[in-house]
Amino acid sequence: MIWQNHILRIRGYMRNAGRVLVLAACGLALLGLSACNNRATEEPVPDDEALLQQNQRASELVRIGNELRAKGDLISAAEVYSRAMRADPDSPLPPALLGDTLRRLKRYNEAEQVFAQALERNPYSGLSLQGYGILMIEKGQPESAIAALTNAVDEEAADHRVFNVLGIAYDALGDHTQAQTQYMTGLAQAQGNRSLRNNMALSLALQERYEAAIEQMRQLIAADDSKDAPYRHNLALIYGLGGRIEEASATLRPVLPPADVANNLAYYQSLRAMDPNQRRAAVLDVVLQSLFLSGNSIGAQQSAR
Repeated sequence: MIWQNHILRIRGYMRNAGRVLVLAACGLALLGLSACNNRATEEPVPDDEALLQQNQRASELVRIGNELRAKGDLISAAEVYSRAMRADPDSPLPPALLGDTLRRLKRYNEAEQVFAQALERNPYSGLSLQGYGILMIEKGQPESAIAALTNAVDEEAADHRVFNVLGIAYDALGDHTQAQTQYMTGLAQAQGNRSLRNNMALSLALQERYEAAIEQMRQLIAADDSKDAPYRHNLALIYGLGGRIEEASATLRPVLPPADVANNLAYYQSLRAMDPNQRRAAVLDVVLQSLFLSGNSIGAQQSAR
């Protein structure tokens, strides 16, 4: 019995010693205990191979989402972009594409939340800034777009596409001179950018400087005949706004059937009958419906704006 009591006392000492060692390792106070808890909940840092797999998975999901969106299945595309965000939380591309897809679905509040989170994570993401700016313009808040984009960039470092969106925002406010300044700043960085030059032309047209606008559009059409259909539509629109209906018709005939040409010409006449503010809003509304983010650039369907 004495021998057994001795063994029990030894075991008790060992248990107490173990407790002391644990406390010593973590610290003898609450701060030490907190440190242990922090180590227990600390997330593991992914290695290079895991990061590569993460990036590849996100890239594949983005590709699938782009295909779905090209087919017009925006709801499915949004779901896939959400999965891409979860696969690679650090990439700026999936949230930009998700936010822009939600915009096209008219789910404005959700789109704004996505862009806000993306910009909180990376305030200088050109993709997120573009998407947020386009969203604000479409919501009728171009001032918010200007505030966000102007505060986040400087002229030497900014992506030329950010200046493109700034130009559209100023056009929406009716400040076409400032809009054209933004387009020119962007063109100084990317002289061959067709979207910037196209937007410059439409801005000049909204300012009723039709000859200058037509010259800008002619340069675009001469630059790449294989991809000039959207620019032909916009050149015809400028002719129509200027009352040059025959030239508008001649511009459209190579790319539209006769019935559609007649419809477009009638639309141009209706635009001319509006007051300048209504005309600007109508033109920009049509333009915004064709805007979308594609990869790291702004693309368009039907209109080249």
